[in-house]
Amino acid sequence: MRAKSRGARFLVAVTVGAGLAAPAVTIRAAQGQPAPSRVAVTDYDMQKAGTPASLSEGELRGKKLFVQRCSLCHDLLGQPATSTVGPWVDGETVKARGEAAVRDKIKNGSRRMPGFQYTFDTPDIDRIVSYLKTVTPDQKPKPPRQLEVPID
Repeated sequence: MRAKSRGARFLVAVTVGAGLAAPAVTIRAAQGQPAPSRVAVTDYDMQKAGTPASLSEGELRGKKLFVQRCSLCHDLLGQPATSTVGPWVDGETVKARGEAAVRDKIKNGSRRMPGFQYTFDTPDIDRIVSYLKTVTPDQKPKPPRQLEVPID
């Protein structure tokens, strides 16, 4: 049996801002008014984003490990999210809690965070901590702006 899709139209619009594209999708009902589209806009400093980081080899390796295993929850990638599962972690966090405590947290985890003792060896954890010490609070992503965009 074939499902009928009478009058439903799908419209896809792409909004370009700051050189990046963000898709917005609106579904129009057969007899209703179109729902306003919501587009998340993230402002990126393209000069800063295009400049290579001046990290040592160990810090760069730590960054790669962090991006692969930690950024899903701690989000240092600048993804447009209003909140993350884990807290923002930067050099100030390492300084406030102490390097030993941060290493222990990465290795053993907590009730909310898995431990990585079977994933990372001690030098890898040291590299991640070295990388985190290079991250500054001003690098924390800002929540996205929500725009109302009418699509006709």
